[in-house]
Amino acid sequence: MHVRDAVASRYSCRAFLPKPVPEKIVRDIVEVAARAPSAGNLQPWQVDVIAGDKLEALKDLLRPRMGELPRGEGTEYTIYPPEMNATFRKRRFEVGEPLYQSIDVPREDKPARYRQFARNYEFFGAPVGLFFSIDRALGLAQYSDMGGLIQTVMLLARGYG
Repeated sequence: MHVRDAVASRYSCRAFLPKPVPEKIVRDIVEVAARAPSAGNLQPWQVDVIAGDKLEALKDLLRPRMGELPRGEGTEYTIYPPEMNATFRKRRFEVGEPLYQSIDVPREDKPARYRQFARNYEFFGAPVGLFFSIDRALGLAQYSDMGGLIQTVMLLARGYG
């Protein structure tokens, strides 16, 4: 697949087939993606991969917590600005509304929305989970570098189908 086609056909998947991904492919994706650019060539990221029985065991640990924290534990940083301007808010809703409509979850049905959110912690059925992290001492530029790495991983994965 040409990189342009990988970019054009990439999307945020919310349901994966249970088909295992060979470890060789996962290793290739992570190793090649590590060539993503980073400021000062720090390559500040750590990538941890989980699959198979270990992934299922992690899901088993997370499942009971969903009732306690239906929206997750929160983040260490603000994902969306507290006062998001109308343009960005509109874009966010233009993506979110059709997504929830496609799975028959009305906006006013908060329990159903929380159940859908909880699927994040089940990896949407993906057979492999990747965790990306950086040292807390690093800054915004390194978060940006990690974003480049994640995009590279997604495009390589798309190339593998």
